Amino acid sequence: MIHTFSPFKNRDLERRRTLALKQPSVTLSLWLYLLSWCGQSMCGIVKHVNEHRKYGSPLIMLSDAGNIVLQVQTVTGEEQAFTAHTELPLHSWIRLDIFFQASKAKLTITKVFPAGQTSESTHFFDFRQPVKFIDTSGYFVFGGCKYMKGFHGYFGPIRYYRLGSEKVKNPLSPARTLEGLDRFHRHCEEMQQVTEHYLEALRQNRDISRDVCESYYGDLKRKFGLKECTQTWSWDQQRRFNMALRLIEDDQDFITGLESSGRHLLHLSQVIFQDAVKTIRKLEESDGNLDLMSTLIEQLQVSSCWGHHRSSLLLATLHLAGLGVPVDLEQGHVYSLIGGVSDDRLALMHLGYKHMEGLDGFPKDQNTAYGYYANIGKQTSIDHVKLQDSGQTPTEHVHLNNDDELHTQTGEQGDVVQYLKHQANRGDVESQKSLARMLLWGSNGVEKDIQTAVMWYARSALQMVDPTAMYDYAILLLKGTGVKKNRTLGLELLEKAADMGSVDALNGLGWYYSTIVKNATKAFQYFELAAQNGSRDGLFNVGVFQLNGASPGKPDRNETAAFHYFWRAAELGHVDGAVESASFLSTGTVQGVARDQGKAVLLLKQVSETNGHLGFMVKEALQTYQRGSWDEALVKYAMLAETGLGVAQHNAAHLCEVLGHSSACQWRYHNYSTYNHIPQEAGLLRMGDYYSELADMGKAMHMYSTAAVHGSPQGLFNLAMLIEEGYEVPDVVLDQMGISAAHNVNRSVVVENLISRCMEFEEGDLTPCSLVLLRIQLIRAWRDFTHSSVQLLLAFGIAAIFSVFVIAVLLQTLLAFYSTAYLSTNQSSERHNAPAVGAQEIRDSPLETSTHQQQSYRPTAAHSSLSLQETSDLLITVTGVCVCVIFTMFISHLL
Repeated sequence: MIHTFSPFKNRDLERRRTLALKQPSVTLSLWLYLLSWCGQSMCGIVKHVNEHRKYGSPLIMLSDAGNIVLQVQTVTGEEQAFTAHTELPLHSWIRLDIFFQASKAKLTITKVFPAGQTSESTHFFDFRQPVKFIDTSGYFVFGGCKYMKGFHGYFGPIRYYRLGSEKVKNPLSPARTLEGLDRFHRHCEEMQQVTEHYLEALRQNRDISRDVCESYYGDLKRKFGLKECTQTWSWDQQRRFNMALRLIEDDQDFITGLESSGRHLLHLSQVIFQDAVKTIRKLEESDGNLDLMSTLIEQLQVSSCWGHHRSSLLLATLHLAGLGVPVDLEQGHVYSLIGGVSDDRLALMHLGYKHMEGLDGFPKDQNTAYGYYANIGKQTSIDHVKLQDSGQTPTEHVHLNNDDELHTQTGEQGDVVQYLKHQANRGDVESQKSLARMLLWGSNGVEKDIQTAVMWYARSALQMVDPTAMYDYAILLLKGTGVKKNRTLGLELLEKAADMGSVDALNGLGWYYSTIVKNATKAFQYFELAAQNGSRDGLFNVGVFQLNGASPGKPDRNETAAFHYFWRAAELGHVDGAVESASFLSTGTVQGVARDQGKAVLLLKQVSETNGHLGFMVKEALQTYQRGSWDEALVKYAMLAETGLGVAQHNAAHLCEVLGHSSACQWRYHNYSTYNHIPQEAGLLRMGDYYSELADMGKAMHMYSTAAVHGSPQGLFNLAMLIEEGYEVPDVVLDQMGISAAHNVNRSVVVENLISRCMEFEEGDLTPCSLVLLRIQLIRAWRDFTHSSVQLLLAFGIAAIFSVFVIAVLLQTLLAFYSTAYLSTNQSSERHNAPAVGAQEIRDSPLETSTHQQQSYRPTAAHSSLSLQETSDLLITVTGVCVCVIFTMFISHLL
C-alpha cells in the first residue's frame, strides 16, 4: 500500500509541523499478523521513500529471525538503525507503537494471544542526533515494493500521529473479523499437522502395488498380519478434523505419489471444489438440505486449508452474496483475506474491487485497492508472456442473452469454425489467420492446438501477401513457439512484412536487434519508427529506453518522457504499459505527473481483467452454461462477478432471473454491474427501473443518464419520458448528457434533444423514439400555429368564409330542390284537373301526349341534377383549397 501526506491545510498545524522538522515528534501505531517470518534477510513493514528515491525516516523491517529493525536518517544525513530482539510470534496479532521524540525512539510491542492474554515489551534507543522526519517528502509504503519484498501475513489498523502523541488509541478492529481470521489460520495449521500424520500412517499400512509381484506368504501377512498404527494425534483432534480425515480415507485410490502428500492434498482439494460448485446452487432453494449445505461448507473449508484458494473465494462469495447460506459479511471478509494472502489471482481482484468501490462492508480506500491490483497487475504481466499455457485463455465478453455472441462460441463443431476451415482450405488468408489465432489462444470455444495453429500460420504467411500473417509466423519462428526456431526465415518474413507496411513488424525488428543481435542503436530506431506509427509495443519499448537512459545520444534517464510513452501504450491496451503507468501515478514522484491513485487503480483493474487465468474460468463458466448445467454456471459466474468483471455480473443476474431465484440475487449483480468503468447497459436500465418503483427518481435518472451516455437508446428514451412527466432534472444529469442547463427551463427542448439522440442509436425506420419525436414535433407545430395571432386570425377567417360559403351554397341548393319539387307538383295537379272533352283527344293521340309530358319534365330534372353536381364540385374544391392553405401554414411550423 502506498500513501502520501500533504501539508496541513490549517495554518497553525502546518506551522507546528514546520517548526518540528528539526525536533520531530511523531507516533506510528500498526497491527501485524505474521504467517511466517521473513524468507530473506530483511522484509519491509514500513518504508519511507523520499523525493531522491532513498530511504528516509522511518524504515521498519522484519528479519528472518522475527526481530524488528528500525532505521532512520538524522538531520546530519547519517543513517542509523537498531534491532529489537523480539522474536515475534507467528499466528498472533501484534501491535507496534513507535514514538519519535527528537533523537530518541521508543518501540512498544504488544502481543495478543488466542486466549485473550497480552504481553508487552518496550525498547529504547537514542540516535544522538535529531531524526530527520519530513513526511511530505516522497511517499510511504506499507508492505512490499519493488525495492524490498514484504512479509507473509496481514496488516491490521494503522494509526499515524503527525504531530506526535504520548498515548495511542488503535484498537484491533474490526475485532470479530480479525479474530475469526486468527482462528481459521490456527485451525488450518493444526489440521495440516494432523492430516500429515494421518497420511504417514496410511503410507505405513498401504496395500502393495498391483504391478509388484510378492510371495504367497507375503500376501497372507499383508492381509491378516497385525497392522502398525502409530497415532500421534489426539481423539479430540480426530473428532474435530473428522471431515478432513474422512475425505482422505475415501480418496486413498489417489495416493500413488506417497512421497508428495502436498500434491495429493491439493489435488483432493480441487476435487472438493468442483463437487461443491456442482451442488451448492441446487441446494439454495431447498429447505431440507441445510445439513448437506453445512457439510459442503465444511468441505470447502478443508479444501481452503489444504491450499486450494479458489475454495476460499467460493466461501467468500457464498457468505457475502447469501448463496445457500445467510449473508455474513464478517465470514465473507475472513475468506476474502485468506484468498488474498495466498496471492490467488481472482481473490486479489475481488479484494481490489471491493475496496475500490466500498462494497459489502469493505472500506472504500483507493490505497488499499491499489495494493491488491498492483499485485494482480504484476502477475498478469508475467502471465501474459505465458498465455499459451493450457490454463489460460483470453477473456471473452459473451452475454448469455445475446444469441449472436453465443453463436461465436460454439467451438470446433460450430458453424463459424467449420466455415473458417472450409475457407482456409480454399486458400483464404483471412480465414487461415482467424483459425490460427483461435487455435493458438483457445478462443471462441475452441481448445488450444498449437501445432495446428502453427500450420495455419505458416500457410497464411508463406503466401507472402498478408503482412500481419507474415509477422505472426515470424515471431513464432524467432521464439520457437510450436515450431523449430528459424531465425533466418523469421527475419526475412519480418523485413518483408515491414516493407509492406506492418507496424508490428517494425517493432518485431526492434525486438530482434535488441534481444538477439544486441544492437541497441538499430533496435531503438525500429522501436521509435514503430511508435511513431502507433504501435503500442513500440511505444512501450521506447519508454523503456527513456526510463533506463539507454536512448542513443541521450544517456540520461527521462522518467517524464518514459511515463508519457507508457501511458500512450496503456491507452492502446498494453499490459506492461498500464502497470508501469500505474506505478508512476501511485507515487506522484515523477516531474510533471500528478499523483492520481484512482486512475492508477482503474488502469490496473482493466489490466487484471485480461488475465489469462480469469479468461480460462470465464470460458469454463460459459461451457458449463452451454452444456445445460445452468445452476453450476450460476455459481461460477457469481464467483467471477465478485471480482468486478462486468460481463460475469450481467450473466449472473441473468441466470438468477431465468432460474427463478430470489430477486435479491438479481439486484445484487445488476447493481454491481453499474459500478464498472464500462457499466453494463442491462444493469443500468434494470436499476433505473428498480429506483423508479421505489419513487427515487434522482437515482433512476442517474442510472438512465449513465446508460444514455454509453449509447443506450432505451436509457435515452426512459430519461426523456421521466422529464416529460414533470420530474425535475438534476444539473449533474444535464452536464452528463452535455445539455446546457438553460434548457432546463423548457422541458420540451430537453426531451426533443434526448429523443433525437435516441434515434441515432436505433436501427430501422419506424422505432419508438421516431414515433415519440413525431408526436413531439406535431404538438410543437400545433402550439406554434395556434400561438401565432396573424395566422390564427387568417385561419379563423378562412374557416368563417368557408362556413358562410357552405351555408349559402346549401341554401341555394335547397331552394332549387324545393322549387323543382313545387313545379312537379303543380304539373301533376293540372293533369288530374283537365276537362273531359280533352280526354277523347288524349285517347286518340297517346304518342303526342306522352311526348309532350316528357318535354315538360326533362328540363326541370336535368337542371336540378346539374345544380347538385356543380354544388358538390364547388364544395369539394373550396374545401380542398381551404384545407391546403391551413395545412401549408401548419407544415411551415412543423418544419
